[in-house]
Amino acid sequence: MNGLESVYGRDYGSKGLTAAGGVAAATAGPGEAGANAAIPNLPDKKFKAGGLTATVWKGISPKGTTYFNVQLGRSYKDKDNNWKNTSSLRENDVPKAMVLLQKAYEYVILQTTNAVLN
Repeated sequence: MNGLESVYGRDYGSKGLTAAGGVAAATAGPGEAGANAAIPNLPDKKFKAGGLTATVWKGISPKGTTYFNVQLGRSYKDKDNNWKNTSSLRENDVPKAMVLLQKAYEYVILQTTNAVLN
């Protein structure tokens, strides 16, 4: 995909999560209150280009309004060969970041437009 890829979701096991990274109906186990069972906060969508990732987070305000946040980050290996994350970009990361942010923006606009149409 010419260096850009969209990450749709991962296998999160039996935690009541869908393949698209969304949250499915979670069932409470023994000793858990159904409505109070902890559901992990997962990203709605990820877009990647090399070591850069634009992550779209979906939230619901106390008034019930859906909103989206976009987080931009870069992964790299340190001198001990351990993976690290930063929000700092090198100058050659800027064009990729612009494309990722455009893709994230398009995704958010499509989600909000589809929500209005439904």
